[in-house]
Amino acid sequence: MTRRLPNLKHLRAFEAAARHLSFKQAANELSVTQAAISHQIKALEEHFGARLFHRLNRQVALTEEAAVLAAELELALDQVASASARFRAQVMTGTIRISVTPFYANRMILPHLEEFHAAFPGLSVDLELSYEIADFAERDLDGALRYGLSDRPGAYMQLIHLDRVAPVTSPALIHGNDLPMTPAQIAEFPLAAVAGQERYWSQWFKAAGRTLSDDCKMSRHDQRALALDFALAGNAVALADLPLIRNELANGSLVCLSETQITLDRGIHLAVPEGPFRDPRLTAFGDWLRGRISEWI
Repeated sequence: MTRRLPNLKHLRAFEAAARHLSFKQAANELSVTQAAISHQIKALEEHFGARLFHRLNRQVALTEEAAVLAAELELALDQVASASARFRAQVMTGTIRISVTPFYANRMILPHLEEFHAAFPGLSVDLELSYEIADFAERDLDGALRYGLSDRPGAYMQLIHLDRVAPVTSPALIHGNDLPMTPAQIAEFPLAAVAGQERYWSQWFKAAGRTLSDDCKMSRHDQRALALDFALAGNAVALADLPLIRNELANGSLVCLSETQITLDRGIHLAVPEGPFRDPRLTAFGDWLRGRISEWI
């Protein structure tokens, strides 16, 4: 049987406007403009060949016939929403296996994972702690949290957060210096960088109003975890993602040397296999983690 239905977007706009008796409130609910609601309802009136609202001064009122339609439509949309919720509840079960580096997992996920499990009681997250690039098929993984740019081939990349960095070090390295320090003072200390990412130091100094000299003392490390460990040991100043080191800043093992911060073009992404469908469980986990971290930025 072929159903002859009006435009569903127009019906949804009408139902929201009828429930609120306000085009403005309907627009706010549906995250569109008030003009869009007005145009959609006008198109629906043209479809029916009948008026749905009496346009009064600064308010609207349903026609008698439209009030009956609105009541039935509200019930129908409630049924659709309930059916969708039941289906989603069935889908949001089981276990998802996600690869993540120990460095990131121990700071950003494991201390808070029970919050996710409480929000999705039928769903479990199994973290595989590894520095290796994830092969989804070979290692039976559903996704991977990885640090870098957004251009990984063979995967769909959901951005969780970009790095928001500032210069940090151990208090032992800067003993006797007042905080915050000037860019000139910071440039006198050894700087730690990830090999191939030295440009971020130049970007930070430019944002702070100084050019980084070519003869600065800079050590290069294979991973940002190693660069941060070098700074923690009092050997250098590192550019560190502030949410990632919030515990070290809180307990005083690291101190931030400047109020100048920059956002990098790299950060944490949730990589999932390419394909026509996105696992809603992975999407829920990514949305939860992004929301959790946004509270710390």
